[in-house]
Amino acid sequence: MRTITATELRQKLGEILDAASAGEKILIERDHRPLAYLVSVEDVRTLEAEDEQIKRELAALDALIAIGEEWRQAHPLQAGEMTAEETVRWDRDHRDEEKWERSFGSDPEDPTRPDERKPTSQADDSESEP
Repeated sequence: MRTITATELRQKLGEILDAASAGEKILIERDHRPLAYLVSVEDVRTLEAEDEQIKRELAALDALIAIGEEWRQAHPLQAGEMTAEETVRWDRDHRDEEKWERSFGSDPEDPTRPDERKPTSQADDSESEP
């Protein structure tokens, strides 16, 4: 990116316009402060297309939020029912237990079953000896 002064822009306008139309980005300064950018028409069209895409995506998100609001009004949460957040947390917290049960066919919280997942400490063994 090239930086020029406003005076230089006035003096070399044709040359600078040619450079900008070729794709070069030019920063115009006055008193060492940024004043404006000079870019090609293609760059501006690309930026405008990106802006339109972002606007469409935001409109789609707004529509989803509205659908969610309508759903919550039509289907209010019942007493004792978990929220979506609580359901995700519960699933995450119990995923390992369900995997254990599918693999070994027993409840991992069963107190009569030794837990192979936890290492036994020597202190536990010494307490069980008479």
